[in-house]
This record gives sequence, C-alpha cells and structure tokens, in this order.
Amino acid sequence: MRDVDFAYSNVPFALSCGFDIVLTLAVVAWAARGERPYARLLIGAAAVLAVLALKGVVMIAAGLNLSFGVVHVLWLDLVVVLPVAGLGVLASARLRRRAPLAVAGVLALLLAPVGAYASFIEPSRTVVERTDVPLAPERAGDRPVRIVVISDLQFESLGGHEREAVDTVMAQRPDVILITGDIHQGSSPGFARQRAGIRALLSRLRAPGGVYAVQGDSESLAKARLVYAGTGIRLLVNQAVPVRVHGRALSVAGIELNYRSARAVGTVGALERTPGRQDARILVAHRPDAVYGLRPRSRVDLTVAGHTHGGQLQLPFVGPPRIASHVPRAVGAGGLHTLSGRRLYISRGIGMERGQAPSLRLGAPPEVSLLTLR
Repeated sequence: MRDVDFAYSNVPFALSCGFDIVLTLAVVAWAARGERPYARLLIGAAAVLAVLALKGVVMIAAGLNLSFGVVHVLWLDLVVVLPVAGLGVLASARLRRRAPLAVAGVLALLLAPVGAYASFIEPSRTVVERTDVPLAPERAGDRPVRIVVISDLQFESLGGHEREAVDTVMAQRPDVILITGDIHQGSSPGFARQRAGIRALLSRLRAPGGVYAVQGDSESLAKARLVYAGTGIRLLVNQAVPVRVHGRALSVAGIELNYRSARAVGTVGALERTPGRQDARILVAHRPDAVYGLRPRSRVDLTVAGHTHGGQLQLPFVGPPRIASHVPRAVGAGGLHTLSGRRLYISRGIGMERGQAPSLRLGAPPEVSLLTLR
C-alpha cells in the first residue's frame, strides 16, 4: 500500500477499524463461553494488544505516519472499537451479570457519542472569540481598532464551513483582517481544481485598513502567491507596511514560515528598532514560536499566530496534550498571553489537520478572532 493511499483516503483506516472490531468481538465472545470470564478477558486483551502491535508495524511499513497516522488509528479504536466491544459485553447475558463488566460496557459505550460530537459537530461549530488588547497610552486613540484574525482554514475541499467562516469575519465589521496561513491542505490536482473558487472566497474579505496574509505550513511561497493573486489580499513576506485606521497608526509586519531565517529575523529586528512611539506594532506569523525572536518587553505590541489549532483536542484540567509548538501548552491552547513581556495571540483556526490525521475537534472549537486595540 502506497503512502498516498494513507494521505488522501480513509479506506486504510476504515479497514484497520473493521479488523479491530472483528478481533475484539471475537475475544468478547470467547470470554463469554468460559466459566472464568475475567481471566479470559485478560488473556484475550493481551492477545489483542499483541496482534494490534503487529498490525501497527505492518501499517507503518506500508506508509502509516508515526504521528498523525498512529493517532488516527488509536482514535478510531477509542471511539468506535471500544464502544462496539462494550455493546458486545452488554449483549452477553453471561458477561452482563457481572456488575464490573456491565459498568465497563456502559462506560465504553459512552465513548461513541463523544466520538460523534468530536468528529461531526464541534468541527463545524465556529465561534467568535473577542479579546481586548490595551495599548500603551502614547499609542491609544479616540476610537478602538477592530482586527479580525482568520487562521488555518486548512481544507481539502472548499465547502459551507469555509464560506460561513468568511461570512463570520465580515460580520465583525473589521478595520483590519489578518490571515495567518494554512489555506488549502490536499493534493496538487485538488488545489488546481479549486483555485478559482478559493480566490473567489478570499476576495470577499475586505477591510478599510487592508487584508494581510502570511505563509503557512500547507503552502509554499509559490502556492501562497497563487492563492492570493487577484484577491486584493497582500501577502507579507518579511516586510512591514504602515496602516492608518480611524486616524491611528499601525505597523503590520509579516514573516515567512521559517521564522529563524536571516530575512525573517531582520524584519522582526527592524520592527522592534524603528524609532517612534505612536504606532501600534503587530507581528504576524504562522507559527507562534516566532514570538521568541522578540526581545523581552518588546516594542512590538502584539504577535498574532495560528498553527496549533488549539491542539484540536483539549481535555478538562489538562488542556491540549499536543500543540506542535515550543510555546507552553496552556499558551498553545489559544487566546491572548504574555511571555516575558511579549504579548502573543494564538487563534485556534477554522479547519483541522488533514492527510493521515483524524478529523476531530474536542474542547477546541473553530474560531474567528476579534481583537480590539484600545
């Protein structure tokens, strides 16, 4: 099986899930036939784990990604295979009479609605996160400036969710719009087919102070230029632009994906060192790690980034287990934070990681961010 089969098809994951269902139901049926079901279940569980480990080795050799692909397999086992096994336990009169097994069966069954919500409901539940960003007195003005951030659309096929997100952006009456990258994640032929539709959608983004974008992980600079060509959106590649809104001065700088490159570092340095106290300075980057390139208590008033998706999965009292960034996990979860005097806003974005990753959001709904400079 080729890697491309994993990258753009759910068939391998469906086959894996089906295999795991058959295997676990066979173990449940075997345990129900004996006089010692607890011992049989333990033996069966050990055998299942051994078989699943072997299956994982085979899938990895066939092209399964060690990060996103493995998580996808484990997610399906958690929210599909375990509930089916729990249903098998509850369907067996012999096992159901054992109270601990019956309770375990019910708990396993409850994972199914959690999986359904995370897979089909929350990923489409776009919310507006409103955050006030107070500025130093010398940069404050008579009227607030409304900056709307849209990040990580990250779709394979353009659809209603993305159109709703753009509608939501415009409904906030933005003075400035910032796009922090990751527009389309999919095959090159798929992008070519949708390029006109993507441009038409992005062309609807309008603001008096302008619309600015930076490169994300899912697009090369060449692809980013193709995405934004003719849309009226300005792609910022290691450059800063002056913006005036409501008589107030802003300096908006955008850097390339590689925030450690000499040109990116030079752009950030210039944004910090340029004389003047009246303009509000905003650094736009895809990856939030770019904030560490700023001096502590930086002259830059705010860094805006995306990339983490808020972890896509946030657990109560724990937060996101993984954020694909070196910022603290609590910061990568999203929102406005201060790191050694450097203010950083991370948007959870609109879309999800594609390819081999599981399509889910739980505790981290898609967001359009409204930042009000005061």
